[in-house]
Amino acid sequence: MRRSQLPYLVRLLDDESPAVRKEVLGAMEEIGPSLDRELELLGIRLSRDEAAPIQHMLDKGRRKEFRTAWRGWFDLKGDKRRLETALQTIVALQDGRTVAQDLPELLDGLAERYRRQTPLPDALGLSQFLFRKEGLRGVEQSDYLNPLNSNLVYVIHEKKGLPISLACVFLLVGNRLGLSIEGCNFPGHFLVIAPLENKRVLVDCYNNGRMIDESDLAIIDARVSMKDLLQLECRSHDIIARVLRNLVNAYNQTGNPANARLMTEALSTMATEVSPNTRQNF
Repeated sequence: MRRSQLPYLVRLLDDESPAVRKEVLGAMEEIGPSLDRELELLGIRLSRDEAAPIQHMLDKGRRKEFRTAWRGWFDLKGDKRRLETALQTIVALQDGRTVAQDLPELLDGLAERYRRQTPLPDALGLSQFLFRKEGLRGVEQSDYLNPLNSNLVYVIHEKKGLPISLACVFLLVGNRLGLSIEGCNFPGHFLVIAPLENKRVLVDCYNNGRMIDESDLAIIDARVSMKDLLQLECRSHDIIARVLRNLVNAYNQTGNPANARLMTEALSTMATEVSPNTRQNF
């Protein structure tokens, strides 16, 4: 099938005739794993609903591309650059490379809008901007296992996500503003460590970016102190590994074992191909 026929076939994906739809799907099946790339070359961007009938075809090619692209972030310079590149690769798996290319622009846009409202950026002000003015919030428990909650383009557009995905938006926008914001690998609920005046504080991105103090910790776990949590500061390697573990669980729970295996494979490559010496710099 010639590439020039693709736009015509796309228009027929939702044709009223089952026979026509069957023919269209058969023609697209002939293209194989390169279907996503062919659509990209033609500048065709399908919505999630439009892509639904051919999602299984797109997924095959995207898994192949993910395996090729995944190791690309391992040796990049800069912790936040590694984090952003790895998260872009996850977006590409779920929505294609064209959508993944939107991520830097979306993060740039958030940073620029915040910069326009204040000449002196600070972590607390950025938290209030993202989680109150921009309205980013924690996803509802009923939708917690949706794999798209780990997709930063989806999170920014839908303004909802997991604690760790919201934290990644905070970290990456903060990095654009020159703020030293880091992750806090607290079990069960990812937090952020942010500078405030002459100290470091904890921020809960899932709950409106609120600051956590000692009294909050007493409710969460009386055995944990602020000092303990600040020692859980983590870099991109640990954040990415935690995102992948979330996705393994989400894909298993939502009936996508192929992607669950792929995330497990990605975790394995991190364990075997990122050397201990390199990992210390993450």
